[in-house]
Amino acid sequence: MNEILRLPRVQLAIKGLLLFGLGIFLLTRITSGTLNFYISQRFGWLTILAVLGLLLVGGSYQYLSSTSKRGSTGEEEDRHQHSHDLGCAGLLLILLPIILGLVVPPRPLGIAALENREISVGSLDSVLPAAVRSTQDTGTSERSILDWVLAFSANEWPSETDSANVTGFVYRSDDTDEDSFIVTRFVIGCCAADATAVGMTVQWPAARELVEGAWVQVYGQFSAPTRNEMPVLVAEQVQAVPEPNQPYLYP
Repeated sequence: MNEILRLPRVQLAIKGLLLFGLGIFLLTRITSGTLNFYISQRFGWLTILAVLGLLLVGGSYQYLSSTSKRGSTGEEEDRHQHSHDLGCAGLLLILLPIILGLVVPPRPLGIAALENREISVGSLDSVLPAAVRSTQDTGTSERSILDWVLAFSANEWPSETDSANVTGFVYRSDDTDEDSFIVTRFVIGCCAADATAVGMTVQWPAARELVEGAWVQVYGQFSAPTRNEMPVLVAEQVQAVPEPNQPYLYP
């Protein structure tokens, strides 16, 4: 088996197929809309370039393989062998991400990802200045959870007449009151590895009836914040909604 893999035309064919496979795999993530489960949407164009590059280089390997098959002799093949040959172990290593990507269905970060993360309800150190400026031009009823957290971080406290209409999933910490929950979203700056959870405390009489991790849309007004405490959103309506196609927020 290893001797067959060492043949130059076989090496070229395998490398070309692997590059094609990686390119097609990334392309399916783009077309299915699940690429943004892993990286920020502003890097999508780089992935498109990567797909084009993989397909182009993979095609060049296939071309070299066909020309090698037509013009090479066994003696020439022996002369062309070098240390860059791809063995069985290397083949499996490169195939591994493709196999995992096909076997494990793409899923965005959810309630399970909060086990090793803290939820920010009043500050977000990694937020870009442009994101802070953007909240100033956004009406209070149109602000997302991230917009409100940015406002709190800038000491822009809501008045009791300010209303909020936000969407997120239900989370409860150990110190959450019986009639409260935290409506939460993940913020992606670069990729899912650096995701930050942001949330707002919501007061709702039927909070305990909500399933943790379920997505909800919350409408209400803020209670007057006291010293050293974050504003609490007193919900007038909490409605179950499906998970958004794009579950993350971006600074």
